[in-house]
Amino acid sequence: MGVLASEVPTGVIADVISRRFSIILAFLMMGSAMALAGVFEAFWLLALSQIAWGIGWTMQSGANVAWLTDELRDPERVEKLVLTRSRVEVAANAAGVPIALILNLLLTRSGAIAVASMSLFVWGLVLMVVMPERGFTRHEGAAFAEFKRVLSLGGRLTLRTPSLRIIAISTLLGGFASEVIDRLDVARLFEVGIPDDMDEVVLVSLLMLAKAVAAIAVLRLVERRIVSYGAARWMTLFYLGAAAAVAVAAGSGRLGLVLVAFVVQEGLRYGIDPLETLIANRHDESDARATVLSFMSQAHAAGEIIGGVTLGILATATSVSTAFFFAVAVFVLAGLVAGRAERAAPVAAG
Repeated sequence: MGVLASEVPTGVIADVISRRFSIILAFLMMGSAMALAGVFEAFWLLALSQIAWGIGWTMQSGANVAWLTDELRDPERVEKLVLTRSRVEVAANAAGVPIALILNLLLTRSGAIAVASMSLFVWGLVLMVVMPERGFTRHEGAAFAEFKRVLSLGGRLTLRTPSLRIIAISTLLGGFASEVIDRLDVARLFEVGIPDDMDEVVLVSLLMLAKAVAAIAVLRLVERRIVSYGAARWMTLFYLGAAAAVAVAAGSGRLGLVLVAFVVQEGLRYGIDPLETLIANRHDESDARATVLSFMSQAHAAGEIIGGVTLGILATATSVSTAFFFAVAVFVLAGLVAGRAERAAPVAAG
């Protein structure tokens, strides 16, 4: 909820004040919030620290691509870097799994969290020294009036530009459907049946690593083919592919096949995120670039919240596999909607 509520306002701040300021503050806030999460014991304090972390995350969401676009002034380079960034991010997530396990063995829980939070905070300090901002022009005038102007501009662009509106809808649907994996994948594994001699923690850790490898492979493929095969078409293929994989996970009673399906859908789903960013970044105006990107992130967050509750209720009332089949239908719908962006704005196809 913290991400959903703060995504657009923090995007507007990046467009009105400074993208550099917003990004640096994001890492300082996330590092501080994570450190406090390792100290607090009371649940409500932990919840507050997570809300603060979410607000910090939104301050760099959208602002980073907007900053990169203004600094480089080269759309082709920006698109390649956005895709490369996604691949590096997945690789870093995979590397973080064994590092987290090692830290957990060597340190206390609070100590491990403190080390992780320090890396975020220190990176914010490094950015204060090395990060330039030559392409951004701050608009003169009353701050609140400028805030309202950019917010209104970003909203109009998102609602009135056909391709942006279509991508926002498909993003919301994709966020909805993705919750079946993000929240119910382990429950589905237990529903299928995990052998007694298999360590569940090791199994989930290996699954996370396999998902990361699949995501890196998909992102590498998109990097090489994005010019010859448009972003909207890729999104449609990935959504439909994810739907097929989730259908296999829902219908199969074999643990190995379910695990493979999870890996495949994760790789395809990771390929969708940078494509959404590329399409949105091609259509907005510099004045509201971070705001428009934040609207897209907000659509995804709204979909996750609605999907998490809806699919959770459905799984409880019926079965986990039924919730999976429902998500399959939503993934297919998201893919069909995304495909309309191709016709709405041919330039978005790359």
